[in-house]
Amino acid sequence: MFAKLKKKIAEEAATAPRSGVRIPRTISKESITSMGADSGDDFASDGSSSRDDLPAQLLRRNDQIRKLEAKLSASIKKLQDQSESHLASRAKMAEGMTLALEKKDQEWIEKLEAVEKEKAALSARVEEMMEQSLTLFQKRDDQDELEGFQQQELAKVKHMLLRKEEQLSQRERELQQKEAEVQSAKRGMSEARGKLQSLEQQHDESCRLNAELEIEREELLLLREEADKKIGDLEGRCQQLQTVIQQVSEDFQKSQSMVSTLESSLQELQTEHDAVKLQQQKAAVTEEEKERTLVDLQKKVTSLERRLQGNLSQDEHLQELLQEKSTLEQNLEETRAELLTVRTNHADTVSSLEAQVSRMSGSITELQTLLRHKEESSRAYRERTDTQVRPTRKKEIMSLTVCLIRNPKLRVGEWSAEKAFLDQQLCLLEQQSQEKTNRLEKTISSLQTEKQMLQDRVVCSCVLVFSCVCVCVCVCVCVCVFPQAELNSRQTVSTEIAKALEETRRQKEELQTQVCRKTHNDRTSREASLVQVQEELERQRAELQQMQQDKDSELRSLREELLSQTQQLDSCQARISYLEVEVETLTEQLQSPEVCEEEQNGTVTVDDLDHIQKVNRDLEQQLSDKNRTIKQLQQRLAELKRTLQKELKLKPEPETEGKEKAPESRAEKQETVYPVLPPASSPSPPTSNTTVTNTSDLNDSREINFEYLKHVVLKFMSSRDAEAYQLIRAVSVLLNFTREEEDMLKQTLEYKVCV
Repeated sequence: MFAKLKKKIAEEAATAPRSGVRIPRTISKESITSMGADSGDDFASDGSSSRDDLPAQLLRRNDQIRKLEAKLSASIKKLQDQSESHLASRAKMAEGMTLALEKKDQEWIEKLEAVEKEKAALSARVEEMMEQSLTLFQKRDDQDELEGFQQQELAKVKHMLLRKEEQLSQRERELQQKEAEVQSAKRGMSEARGKLQSLEQQHDESCRLNAELEIEREELLLLREEADKKIGDLEGRCQQLQTVIQQVSEDFQKSQSMVSTLESSLQELQTEHDAVKLQQQKAAVTEEEKERTLVDLQKKVTSLERRLQGNLSQDEHLQELLQEKSTLEQNLEETRAELLTVRTNHADTVSSLEAQVSRMSGSITELQTLLRHKEESSRAYRERTDTQVRPTRKKEIMSLTVCLIRNPKLRVGEWSAEKAFLDQQLCLLEQQSQEKTNRLEKTISSLQTEKQMLQDRVVCSCVLVFSCVCVCVCVCVCVCVFPQAELNSRQTVSTEIAKALEETRRQKEELQTQVCRKTHNDRTSREASLVQVQEELERQRAELQQMQQDKDSELRSLREELLSQTQQLDSCQARISYLEVEVETLTEQLQSPEVCEEEQNGTVTVDDLDHIQKVNRDLEQQLSDKNRTIKQLQQRLAELKRTLQKELKLKPEPETEGKEKAPESRAEKQETVYPVLPPASSPSPPTSNTTVTNTSDLNDSREINFEYLKHVVLKFMSSRDAEAYQLIRAVSVLLNFTREEEDMLKQTLEYKVCV
């Protein structure tokens, strides 16, 4: 009796020391159910046998169960002890760490306080040293400025005196030179007669030149019309370039929109990745539910053993078995429903990935179309530029040839340099367009490679998910169908499945990291490419602005040249008219018989007398102008004296007033006397008078300037900043400062005020 039960107990006793304490966890559902079924069958089959051996077997089984429970309790106690010791050690470590951190914090606080004290002391010392250095520098600057002002003012006073003496000597020399010029004019009268014949020849040449100049004027008008045409062509080209810039900006906006779509696709991929994570979590939940079912089955086994101990009837056993069968069928249906949900989720993920791949392909095709449009626009722009440049080049060559034929003194080098410059600009534009096309092609190729990589990854993930689903299905089928003999092999398969799941998780994590890296790299590369495109656009805009500025400058230069040429033509026409008038007068003089007789007799003609009178009048006018300038200078000196007296709070002395009145009366007398006197005796008297008055004025001005300098320097150094700023004008007037020197004084005062 109970032969099969004895064999099972012996097998369990043999396998118990191998499996250790964790036997109930490693035993699967099938083993437990099969054991229950076998035990039920054994009891059912051996019910008719003798029941003498049952209590002994039950006692053995109870002993084994007690031993296992004792082992479990011991292992649980060990685990509890280990956990308590670990917690205690962790608490000790935490206390030690907190104490060490508090000590370090206190040390750092003390160090920081010491450093702050040192910093405050050093800052105080630095401020003291800075104040001392500022005071020293201010004193040194004041001393240097005083010395420099004294030296500069003395040198300027000396320079003023020397300059005025030199001006007087120059005026005397000019008067002597004018006397010599009068004598040379008399000599030139004799030479004028010999020039009459040369003037007649010049008259003929002037007529010929007039005809040539009229021809040149017509040619210049034609050139002006051609220049206006060129200006219109250049303005049309500028408009075309603006349209090209607008097209480029629109393409740039399209590329930005594509970048936004790609970012949205990346976000969708991230959401799908989160969905996959949720599925993984669901799988973990299912595993936990399976473990719970195992625990329930263990509980059922214990209940069955209790029932066996209670000696239940066969009907009750059958009812319990039917209930267990119904529960197992419900579990199978639940697992099938879960598999269906997994399949549907997998199909949804695959469809979403395929949709994303199609979107990526559509974006790539859009980029390709954009590239084609850009290439077509660049080709059209090249053709337009070629068609526009060819006639302009032909016109320039024609204008160059015409100008070289008409006036060979033009600068051919400038035109050749401008031509080379335009050729270089065209080459640069072509190179930039080629570089842009190459960059866009590279980006397209990189996107295609990324697309292929993503497709390969999607295929791999699909294969892995399908393999996992197949394995799960096989496991479920095995759980439902296979007998107890293959439980050990199923356990190995379950371990392999767990390993495969771990590997798939690792692969998923690696794929996620790779995707994140590639997305980051793509974003950085796209941002860099966008920055480069923006820089290129800015460069092109700057180049276009430079081109427009160059064109404007060229147009201005052409207009200025046309104006200068028209002015030259007008001057030439005026000169020709003047020469014609002179020739007519000379011909009339030659035709008069009286003039011929007087020339034959050797007497002076009326024209000679008129010319001499004109020369004398011009010289008298020059002398009167110079006397006026001398009078103005004397008045200015008198005004300076008055201002000095006001500044010094002195009353005007009668001597100075008499001295001021004397040169004025002398100058008036000179002005009244000079027109009446003959030209030979006119320049002699003013020299002596002017020298005497100027020497007396210089002596007075030296004394007053010295006193005024002392007064102004003392007031300038002792006054405030605002008063000193007002005194700058007086110093500049007294010392004849230039505008730059006056600005330098103002800047130094402003610097002192700021300091």
